[in-house]
This record gives sequence, C-alpha cells and structure tokens, in this order.
Amino acid sequence: MIQDKNTTTIIKLEPFTPADFGTLISWIDSRELLITIAGTVFSYPLTDLQLQKYLDDKKSYAFNVVDVEQSKTIGHAEIYLMDDGICKLDKVLIGDRSNRGKGLGLVLINELLYYSFSRLGVRMVELNVYDWNVSGMKCYEKAGFTLNPNKKMFTKTDGIEWVALNMTITRDEWDKRHNIDRSRHLNPNFSGSA
Repeated sequence: MIQDKNTTTIIKLEPFTPADFGTLISWIDSRELLITIAGTVFSYPLTDLQLQKYLDDKKSYAFNVVDVEQSKTIGHAEIYLMDDGICKLDKVLIGDRSNRGKGLGLVLINELLYYSFSRLGVRMVELNVYDWNVSGMKCYEKAGFTLNPNKKMFTKTDGIEWVALNMTITRDEWDKRHNIDRSRHLNPNFSGSA
C-alpha cells in the first residue's frame, strides 16, 4: 500500500473478478472514456463478455483499486506482462468522478509501479497516453515516466485522429527515485520500501 504525501487516501490493489464487472461497466459512461483508458481493446458499451475475455488473459493482472479507509473500490487498473521483462500499465481509471483531481492517480500509478518492479520483477514499465490528456501525462511524469519519442500509435475516433504517446520508466530509475539499493541484498527482487 502506498500513500502520497499530498493526499490522505491510502489505496491497495485487489484482484478484479467477475463480481466486479458491474462496477467497472457503470463507470464507463461514454465511448470516449472507454477509448481513453483502453484504446481499441474493448468496444462500447462495455459488456460482461468482453470483461471475461480480458480476465481470462494469463498475461493480464487486472485490479480493483480500493480505498483502504472506506473499504470501497474507487478504480481499476491493469498490469500487462509483455516480453523481455517489460510490462504495460493499462486501463487505469479512478472510477467515481468525485474522486478525480485529488492526487489519487499518482498514488495508483506508484502502487502499480511498486507491484511491477517488486512483485513481478520487470526491468521496465511502459504506458500509452493520448497527447491531449495533459493531466494524465503530468501525473505519469510525476511518477518518473519519460516520453519515448520512438513509439507513437494512432487511432481514429469519430473521424478524428488520436495520437497515443508512449512513456517508460526503468527499474533503475524507480529505484533511484525511491532510494532503493538492490545491490545490498542477496535477493535481486528485493523491493525495499517505497
């Protein structure tokens, strides 16, 4: 569990299950929001069948984002294992609009990074963000992500081209930001405290 110094909310990640489908579906109130968080993986309206297929993917770690104090699910996120020690953060959403803009996105991203580097042992984490999503990019930069100028994706939405930018952070960059020295430990996956 990670807490940001700018918010009093402590969150934790819990497995996303079929019992949670209705909550996630209720948050996705537009095609644009669905594309913003998931690209073209899903089609609007989101359905239980799409979510079951998503949940069945063995490379996917899908999570509920839980406010610890309230014991309430407030969001959703995925870590997707790729090749060569890389994973991708995807489908990141603070569900209830009243919880947005309070710094919870940064807390969530840091929790996902901690899980990726310390639990999954990956060497690099990436994500994609649409170029118009300035608040998202600022959040990711605060967490330590930098733009990867060599990777962009393009999606047409209602005749308008959306440009997705790729951002990355390495385990070494994460460790440096959080003062973790893995060389002092016999276990190379030692996480220290974040």
